[in-house]
Amino acid sequence: MATRNLSLTPRNEDTREKQSIEPVIQFELIQIKEHFEDSMQSIEQQFAIAEKMKEEGCLSDCKNIWRSQIVFLEGVLDFYLHELSKYAMNRMFSGEWSKSEKYKNFQISMEKLEECIKNPESVTWFVEYVNQKFSREVFLSYESMKDQLNLMGLSAEEIFSSAFPKQFDSNYRSGKQIVRELFHRRNQIAHQLDRRHTNAEQNDISKEYVERCMVEIRTLVNTIHNAAENKE
Repeated sequence: MATRNLSLTPRNEDTREKQSIEPVIQFELIQIKEHFEDSMQSIEQQFAIAEKMKEEGCLSDCKNIWRSQIVFLEGVLDFYLHELSKYAMNRMFSGEWSKSEKYKNFQISMEKLEECIKNPESVTWFVEYVNQKFSREVFLSYESMKDQLNLMGLSAEEIFSSAFPKQFDSNYRSGKQIVRELFHRRNQIAHQLDRRHTNAEQNDISKEYVERCMVEIRTLVNTIHNAAENKE
């Protein structure tokens, strides 16, 4: 039987194949808004499918499409905030926007700092770092959304009050309440298929409810986008 060679051999340095990194595209404000509108249009088109299900007597399937629209709506809102966050951070980094207090305290790893020192003329490292950091976060709760808007140098308080101005009637819901309710419903649908923990029954849902959520999300995004355009 052949003897196995168990002697140690020197390890070749820097021979590991480096993972290819997909370049991060820096979109302009108008393109970011277009991505949002394209996604919203795609979600709106699902109403026709839900209506067909309803006409065929498949009401349960119809309502599940409406539920999926809520999850998708929240996903579109979250992606918009991610794209705008990267744009805003890059604008502040380049000196095009005034720097927010949260930006001034934004933490960067030593690895990226060293990369910056080695390549002072490039901003690619910063764009990639911000993209990587934000891609792991969700900005849909009221608290996280508020913090992210403030990081971008956009007043969360002004945005919520402008998007949903106070009205003296029983149907009024503040921006904080709207964001929290939508995030809560999204979680119920995404994690429990909209079932109550108390009795396992699904919460009811209607087309009117989904349409209202669409209007509220569009109103919020339009207000945020106007605030961003005013900083240009």
